[in-house]
Amino acid sequence: MIKIENLVKNYKNTKALQGVSLEIQKGETFAIVGPNGAGKTTILNTILGLIHPTDGQITVDNIEVSKDPKEIKKRIGYLPQRISFHDNLSVFEVVEFYGALRGVNNTKLGNILSAVGILEQRNKKVGALSGGMLQRLTLAQAIVSDPQILILDEPTISLDPEGRIAFKKLIREEQSRGKTILLSSHILSYIEELADRIAILVRGKVVALDTLEGLRTKLEMGSILEVVIENPSPLAIKLVEDLGANDTEIKGKNLRCRIYPKDKTNVIKALIQNDFNIADFWTEDPSLEEIFIKYTEENSDS
Repeated sequence: MIKIENLVKNYKNTKALQGVSLEIQKGETFAIVGPNGAGKTTILNTILGLIHPTDGQITVDNIEVSKDPKEIKKRIGYLPQRISFHDNLSVFEVVEFYGALRGVNNTKLGNILSAVGILEQRNKKVGALSGGMLQRLTLAQAIVSDPQILILDEPTISLDPEGRIAFKKLIREEQSRGKTILLSSHILSYIEELADRIAILVRGKVVALDTLEGLRTKLEMGSILEVVIENPSPLAIKLVEDLGANDTEIKGKNLRCRIYPKDKTNVIKALIQNDFNIADFWTEDPSLEEIFIKYTEENSDS
């Protein structure tokens, strides 16, 4: 649905994007993550036709953005990092305005406000809204026309915990309806939960692109295995380290180590065969935050 080919953007002495190529499938939730200044917002704005690339091409539904940006905008709901509304307008008036621009019937606006959790504030002035409520209003204007593509730039940046839960619920509903969603966020736990695939951007280059599980596998970081042993001893550490574990330690009755998933069963078997009484065990896979830090460190000087 969205195809980016060799995208380059230069600003005088700054190379914002250096040959970025991505393909986002219809119905996919795709995330772009990266440190500040990596070029995430530049990519989103270029898709929207708000920024003209130095080189490269973007197509949306087989339409070149550079040739018909107005048609592209009709197909996309956009939530920018920052947006300003007139303080004297009510919540409903703001959504009504954006709905009118998109040809939306007023009878549907209540459902939109309800979906983002601000229906009760519909008569409240924008100037009296909290940061979280203002962010919900921003999300409402993005989905008001029921677009097939949603581009969300830091959508949870000002939301309180309740708002973030509501945001996740809304995104999952949009996913279930087959929407194509492109998002960027510094709150990596939300990306981890929602994204089908993730691109990691560093210094204007895509340094990794895969599913979360694929990124874990490529880095060979291993998982944390924690085993509760009723009769712990130093022998347990030697056994698991002989099987390839590292970062091994025992605290109380808990043995904790990092090991590849394929070796987990062998570790448990070895402990049992050597008369260790196992009360419980569990694994923790590397989080997106750990993966992000690893890729960023490895490519920070590239």
